[in-house]
Amino acid sequence: MGLYLQSVMGADVEIAKDCAQQAFEKVYGKITTHSIDNIDDLFGYLIRSARNEYLMFLRRDKFEVPSEQSYFTRIEGTSSDDVINPLYSEEKERLLEYCIEKLKEGKRKFFNFVLEHINERDKDSARKLKMSYGNFRTKKSRVIDALRECVQNATID
Repeated sequence: MGLYLQSVMGADVEIAKDCAQQAFEKVYGKITTHSIDNIDDLFGYLIRSARNEYLMFLRRDKFEVPSEQSYFTRIEGTSSDDVINPLYSEEKERLLEYCIEKLKEGKRKFFNFVLEHINERDKDSARKLKMSYGNFRTKKSRVIDALRECVQNATID
């Protein structure tokens, strides 16, 4: 899909990767929820979805839309209030510190980077890490989910 976007649509390599990833995630979500009916050519559907993602990217690139209002559906429980408010207690604070230490070194460094740049836009933080915006958002979401699960299930002796 990424090669299609690069060769046919003239997309930049990183943008093509982001759009292909977004298209794959959407199509996979539709497959798992059985929302797709009568598709004879799944590959063609993926290509069309990637093309549509790229066209939406071009439209969005003309003006920046805040992530709360973009076409992305918000992931329940990932806003800063959703993450911080349930964690606010001394016991949960200790559990969070414990869980952060349990993270693999690379994920821990990434999480600390996110905390250091919490007031910056994700696009700017992703650029500083030399990674695509989509990959940054995905990695950030996964680390937050892992920490949330750890805090809910962990006990400190």
